[in-house]
Amino acid sequence: MSMTTQHYEVRFHLGRGVNYKHWQIKVMQGKRKVDEFYYNPAYYQLEMLGCKLINKVTEAKKVNESGVKDVSGWIECKGLIINNEIGIDSLERLYYNPIRHVHWQRESDCGEFDWDNSEYTTLITQDRQVYILEERE
Repeated sequence: MSMTTQHYEVRFHLGRGVNYKHWQIKVMQGKRKVDEFYYNPAYYQLEMLGCKLINKVTEAKKVNESGVKDVSGWIECKGLIINNEIGIDSLERLYYNPIRHVHWQRESDCGEFDWDNSEYTTLITQDRQVYILEERE
């Protein structure tokens, strides 16, 4: 019998309702969602461990062409720590907004590269943004 590893899917939730503009965390067992939580970015910071930037490019292109938001990208991580605040001074920011660009971007590259599927040891949120705390070696 094989064991399916638990992981998390993290994204910024833009669906209307009580959790609008909150971080959405889906607890996944393989491809099956087993739980879901929301955190207000004004009060909580997420520290994500063992991360990969996920992008469904076909869906992102549809969002880009229509200008209508839909879920097409998220961060998959193996571990998650909820913090009150860790400093982000001098950390590089990651961007994902398929209305503007269909791929994950890094602040330093001015949109020249596609960072989909890139992996990081630790990512951290500050308000609505995601920063690289530790690169993958």
